[in-house]
Amino acid sequence: MLNAFGVRLTLLIGQGVPVPPPAFVSEALESAEVAISDSEPSGFSVIFRLGRSDKQVGAMPLMTHPAMQSGSRIVLTGILGLKPTVLIDGIVESVQMGAGDGGQGGTLTLMGRDLTALMDREERQEEYPGMAPGDIANVVIARYAQHGIVPDVRPPLAADRDAPTDRVPLQNGTDLAYLTELAAQFDHVFTIIPGPAPLTSRAYWGPPPRIGAVQRAISVDMGSASNATGLSFENEASEAGSVAGEVRDGTTGAAVPVRSVAPVRPPLAARPSVLDPTTASSRILRPQPGQSVSQAMGQAQAQSDASSDTLKVTGELDLGRYGAVLEPRKLVGLRGAGFDHDGFYYVRDVVHSISRGAWSQAFTLVREGLGTTTPIVRP
Repeated sequence: MLNAFGVRLTLLIGQGVPVPPPAFVSEALESAEVAISDSEPSGFSVIFRLGRSDKQVGAMPLMTHPAMQSGSRIVLTGILGLKPTVLIDGIVESVQMGAGDGGQGGTLTLMGRDLTALMDREERQEEYPGMAPGDIANVVIARYAQHGIVPDVRPPLAADRDAPTDRVPLQNGTDLAYLTELAAQFDHVFTIIPGPAPLTSRAYWGPPPRIGAVQRAISVDMGSASNATGLSFENEASEAGSVAGEVRDGTTGAAVPVRSVAPVRPPLAARPSVLDPTTASSRILRPQPGQSVSQAMGQAQAQSDASSDTLKVTGELDLGRYGAVLEPRKLVGLRGAGFDHDGFYYVRDVVHSISRGAWSQAFTLVREGLGTTTPIVRP
């Protein structure tokens, strides 16, 4: 366990069911980095100091402990003040040893991914006749219930249930690859969210969650109220665009035109880039074989929405001033950056860096363009 005033990091680790490690393991914990994304597997790197045995020449107890091997499950929980936050529940996939140099002791580094690693081990060929995408996601996720994973599936609005005689959804790869591929067809994401308690997780399959309570504001250039540094704003307006094409009606055989409309996501920007005729692009829809008209319309809208987040903000949070842990996959307010850049954003990525006496967070925020949609951003 790392301890600093107001900051703690607790560790569970082991083959099978992770447990609190022996004292010599927890005392050797030097630092940890956890990278969390809304749509990619989260990853971690945990560094331990290597010490030698007093009883056996050349022996390093940390290296031989069963928990410090590939395949172990690891849970890191950060505690800021009194509030615990499960940062990662994952699988160790790589173990690296760094030899000591110049009087410095060696290090042992454990690296891996969240529990999606379990979903990426076995390739399958599986058919799901007569099942809608949301039903398929529930079936696939249910295979991992023994690991404390609970499905949270939000079915797409424009998703037909194909008749088995028309088209049968086919999985040809790992469960992770199939869930991700299935989600991308509807501008959905698949991600595993650890917590709220250790050894429990929520497998979210659905649209980027851009509704709900807004986290406390990130404040810049506001004197003593500032809580973030190094902010950078980039607006790639030309990346946004509409999608249009045509699909053959399964009944009549006629070509039916299909086109995306204005973004259907809850708006975060006053001036969405996709609606700017001077920069927005136009792309051709390439429907999948056997798609219905409604499925093609959903695909066109999903592709357009996926390109809409043109404004990206990066920076680093001072957790001492911010007073909380910034959570990804949620909304956050930003103030002090001017009318074009103030307002609400979606937190796409965060990176936790924790060592003895320090805990910082790098972040990436996104939205669909410039201009705030709210006159006031509350602290």
